[in-house]
Amino acid sequence: MQPRKLKSSLIIFLTAAAMLLFLVIFLLISAFALPCQYDATFLGEMKYKLERLKNAEGKRIVVVGGSSVPFSLKSELIEQYLPEYTAVDFGMYADMGVSVMLDWAKTEIHEGDIIIISPEQSEQTLSCYFSADNFWQCADGYFSLFSSLSSERKERAAAAFPSFAGRKLYYSVTGTPDPDGIYARSSFNEYGDIDYADRNFNIMQEHYNPNQPIGFDRDVISEDFIAELNEFYAYAAGRGAEVYYRFCPMNEQALEEGAASAIDGYYDYLTELLDFPVLGNPHNSVLAAEWFYDTNFHLNDSGATLFTRGLIDDIKLLKKDSTPTDIPTPPTPSFPERPSGEGDDSDADKFTYERSDDGWIISGVNAEGLRAQNLIVPYTYQGEKVTGIAADAFRGNTEIRQITIQDNIGLLYDGMFDGCSSLARLVLTGKPSTYTAGDGLRTGANFLIYVPKELETNYKLDYGWQKYAQYIRANVDD
Repeated sequence: MQPRKLKSSLIIFLTAAAMLLFLVIFLLISAFALPCQYDATFLGEMKYKLERLKNAEGKRIVVVGGSSVPFSLKSELIEQYLPEYTAVDFGMYADMGVSVMLDWAKTEIHEGDIIIISPEQSEQTLSCYFSADNFWQCADGYFSLFSSLSSERKERAAAAFPSFAGRKLYYSVTGTPDPDGIYARSSFNEYGDIDYADRNFNIMQEHYNPNQPIGFDRDVISEDFIAELNEFYAYAAGRGAEVYYRFCPMNEQALEEGAASAIDGYYDYLTELLDFPVLGNPHNSVLAAEWFYDTNFHLNDSGATLFTRGLIDDIKLLKKDSTPTDIPTPPTPSFPERPSGEGDDSDADKFTYERSDDGWIISGVNAEGLRAQNLIVPYTYQGEKVTGIAADAFRGNTEIRQITIQDNIGLLYDGMFDGCSSLARLVLTGKPSTYTAGDGLRTGANFLIYVPKELETNYKLDYGWQKYAQYIRANVDD
């Protein structure tokens, strides 16, 4: 290579290296020097849960799992009826991964602890799944959480760090997220349990989420996860703690066909694989839909009282404690009437309908609708409310480019837009809590999700919607 070309290549290399170094330094400053941006979010609670675990003295009852744990525990009742123990709610978010919760719990195990592992009964949760993006939201302002990760999870977290630093810088400029509703840190009480005034009823449109079926096939739990559970048990037992597995609350209406009769076989399978006991009768964790709130694993306030009483009884039986647990059974919550409202019915004549107990269900699109490129799902039809959309109402529609769904619709099925090859915009007009969506809403279609501008951050940080954060945009046409 000629000296001039060599010099030119060297300059380019050094320039690129300097720019890369500047970028790294800039990202590090953005992440570590800027004030915490996620403290008010649902995941912002994680560091406070860890502080409680660290500071709780004496013997503890530590319940580890996803968000079904804070939705199902009344820690104050546990301490009242098992006064020799301090209750620690160490459940956070299944979409982050239960394995990382076990990593963190390992750092603070005491002799005499009772540790109850209670993950959601779903394939993702019963695996070694780990979301590095969600981890960084938890770690913001508490970066020592990184040191407790396994080596493999540290690598994945490091790869996600630049994206986290960029989002943190963005929020520091545009405004620190301050979500409202139940999925905010303000919904947790001093124990780390959910304590939210408006959590009295089952608010799911069908009283369960069909995108979240519950089954007991043996392959729902991975071998790697079983290995992690047994490794955790060996470590905890070595420090003088007891470890138990306990089934989380499960919505009876969400059980797959034949699942009820498969529970006993699955229970036997677990007891064979686990090196530690399963606590309680799994059938007692299957509850009627009236006791749930917004997912098949999240209990309403009365349901949490009922479930906590069962946990207390299981622990008393374990400890041969015959004192009565005189917690009265709460009145069974009724299903609330759906609120009335008004909306846009301009495209009502472009759909086909079926009757339901609550009103009309969109069953499909008629000939006129099939020629439309922009459709608004109506609020009412023939003077009665439209309450749902059939799972296949839009499937295979290659003409539609934009669909607007108003806040009269609650349930969005996985794959309901499969084959909508021209669909570019799904417009949602309600709050994040209005809609129930699974992990496969975009299956078979490649669209962006447009939401009210003032709710964009709330959607991106919402419990149920943050999995779609990269596809969510502010609807500037509002």
